[in-house]
Amino acid sequence: MHSIDQAREKFEDFKRNLEAYKDIDLTESDTRSKILDEILKNVLGWTENDIQREGHTHEGYYDYLISIPNFKFIVEAKKTHNDFKLPLKNKSTSIGSIRKENLEVINQIRYYLLEAGLQHGIISNGHQFIIGKFLNSDASDWTKNKCLLFHNIDDISNRFVDFYNCLSKGSIVENVGFEFLNEDEQKAQIISTSLPNKEVELIRNSFSSNITPIINEIFNEIYKYDVLDDKELIEKCFVSNEEINKNRSEIERLFGDRPRRLSEISSARNTNSIVKQIKDEIESVPITLKTIEPPKPIIIVGSKGAGKTTFINFLFKVSFDDLFLKKRPYVYLDFRKYTEEDLGRINSLIIKDSILSLYEFYPDYELHSLKVLKRIYLTEIKRKEEAGWGHYKEHNPEKYYEYLISFLEECQKDDESHFIKLSEYMIRERSLRLCLIIDNADQFNTEVQKKAFLFAQSINRKAKCAVIISLREGYYYSWRNKPPFDAFNSNVYHVTAPPYEDVLQKRIDYALENFNLEGKTFGDLQSNYRLELKNNSVKEYFLSVRQTLFGRENSKMLNFLKETTYPNIREGLEVFNNFLLSGHSNVEEYILRQRFDKLSDSSTHNLIPIWEFITAVALENKKYYNHLISKINNVFYPVEGSSSQFLKIQILYYLKSKIDKVGYLEKYIPVINISEDFSKLSYKPSIIIAEINELLKFNLIETEDSLLDKDSELDLPDNSNISISMKGNYYVKSLIPTFAYMDLIVQDTPIFDDDFYTRIRKSFPLADDTGKRSLYLRKLVVERFVEYLKYQEKKETFDNEIVSNRIVENLLNNGLENDLNKLLNKTL
Repeated sequence: MHSIDQAREKFEDFKRNLEAYKDIDLTESDTRSKILDEILKNVLGWTENDIQREGHTHEGYYDYLISIPNFKFIVEAKKTHNDFKLPLKNKSTSIGSIRKENLEVINQIRYYLLEAGLQHGIISNGHQFIIGKFLNSDASDWTKNKCLLFHNIDDISNRFVDFYNCLSKGSIVENVGFEFLNEDEQKAQIISTSLPNKEVELIRNSFSSNITPIINEIFNEIYKYDVLDDKELIEKCFVSNEEINKNRSEIERLFGDRPRRLSEISSARNTNSIVKQIKDEIESVPITLKTIEPPKPIIIVGSKGAGKTTFINFLFKVSFDDLFLKKRPYVYLDFRKYTEEDLGRINSLIIKDSILSLYEFYPDYELHSLKVLKRIYLTEIKRKEEAGWGHYKEHNPEKYYEYLISFLEECQKDDESHFIKLSEYMIRERSLRLCLIIDNADQFNTEVQKKAFLFAQSINRKAKCAVIISLREGYYYSWRNKPPFDAFNSNVYHVTAPPYEDVLQKRIDYALENFNLEGKTFGDLQSNYRLELKNNSVKEYFLSVRQTLFGRENSKMLNFLKETTYPNIREGLEVFNNFLLSGHSNVEEYILRQRFDKLSDSSTHNLIPIWEFITAVALENKKYYNHLISKINNVFYPVEGSSSQFLKIQILYYLKSKIDKVGYLEKYIPVINISEDFSKLSYKPSIIIAEINELLKFNLIETEDSLLDKDSELDLPDNSNISISMKGNYYVKSLIPTFAYMDLIVQDTPIFDDDFYTRIRKSFPLADDTGKRSLYLRKLVVERFVEYLKYQEKKETFDNEIVSNRIVENLLNNGLENDLNKLLNKTL
């Protein structure tokens, strides 16, 4: 697109060339080819991709249809000597004021617009222009609409800024329409903003309120072990991983310009193998001060929530034998105990806490006793004795001990120096190798992780202790080969998240095995009858949940958990927790269904329909959906400054189609290429990038660095490559084309049309105190919302090779229509 200065120069060139046609009565066809084509393309920056010529309607053929996402308009060309009758001194006026004198041309464009389902148009004879909105969608008087007038070529030249700001491609893309109209129609309305008490939480019935604490108690047995730190618990619940490392090509790519030699990464392919390698590495260096180098630091890397902490606990509490641990006392430091205020002095805090841990967990070593302190500082004490203390030691023991105590107290004030001396003492006199474990530094930003890494390297060399540190793989690999980090030699082991279903199944089994609660729970149900159950019967409900999740048939609930949270096992457990404790989880109904199935020998085990599960996860204890706080993302909610409701899902379709064409090996696409492709469709580049960043925030796409698991706190760099993620693919294929999803997001999606908003809002059923809403009306609302999306899709997209213009049709064909048909039988 041209700048305004370039456009003005081109217009002045065009104006000079126009003299050749001054005395010729050009036909409508000539007006198009010789004048309007020049103005639209060479001056105003439109391309052939933006223009459709001579489109057919029942009323005839319009001359141009010009399209960008969310805005289209028709240009009707007239003969050059067919002058319009316009008020000479007016730059703008109402359409009604010029209608009578220009009735034929105004009626003609209105017919074309009506047939095409549009509202905006331009009438021009090559030198005069009438620009306006010739149809309204809200039954208001269209003749009162404002139109912009240009009386001749000289008028355009004199008011070129107005002309350019109104009709150039850049301006229309920026304003999503004619700037001068400042239309209200782009202002959206949202159903949820009009709902009463929309932030009020559900009121549970008395039985649900009474049974929830029991469910919570059982689930706490599942969830509180997001970190396994008890030996029995680890033995019961730890899931060994058969694929502990990434494949060769991925590892080489992660290390950028200098592919890492595979000898620098653990070659272990399973948990047992990696445990053996770590044990061998620590044991490979004899425990003696004569050894120049201590064991190399061990770096445990893995994605967020993949189980790095659990793996470390597995090493030290289950895998390593007693003899190994007896020779290697260890200190475990959890970074989560530190606050932001602590980070400025984090190194000194680590050392101080390490010393205190040694005192607390290894009291038999008596490291704080005078006897041991004298051995720790044996060399220094001998020097003092040679320098004068010896006299006091022989002739004035009390004075000697006074000096000694004062000296030892002074030595212990320097925590780092004292820690080093402790480690040397343990090696020299006890043949013990101190092992320092620094965990969960990845809960902080990259700078903190860098500090932790450099500290681990430093204390490893100074104190000759073994060091194990866990880091987020994305951060570690991004700076591993840059100074000063490339100066250090470490052994790196990659921990891959185990299969989610294995983790959840073991946790549920362990919780149920250890749960036993006497007594009964009773309360009133919504149907006004009283229910009484033994508390232990809740275990039956959990067993049924287990069967629903892990039965023979592939569980939709389990698929949701896996594909929207993996490899973050911690997040998956949180989502499962939200479902169990949500006010929309009808526990009493599930218990009664389970009892009925048991009595009837039913083998369906479909106690929890997927739509109830999705609703419970999305709403938790709220009556209505809010995309800002829900774990379910709304892909039809445009970013600020945009009304393009299909751009997010178009980007997802675009990325998915690339994988379908070239496969997973080449799935990453440069962001700059995506921006260029969608810019060709007249989407604003800034909006494209904003939508990509939001998709990344939702984890619906991933960058190559997402394999490295960096947090998406910052905007994408220009040189990033992206692909649709597993979660994004699940949304496109399985979640979006469902009634459950549409039933949620219709509550929170901006509606850019007054008529559709009124129809949807009029039918929208309010929730009662328990969150129940009329199923018949919910179905009706979703159907009307689908019609609205069809209407918006026609406005926003058009036939091209880059994006699909059949999103809504695909959603209906891929499951939504089937869901609606099933509901038809339930609501009849």
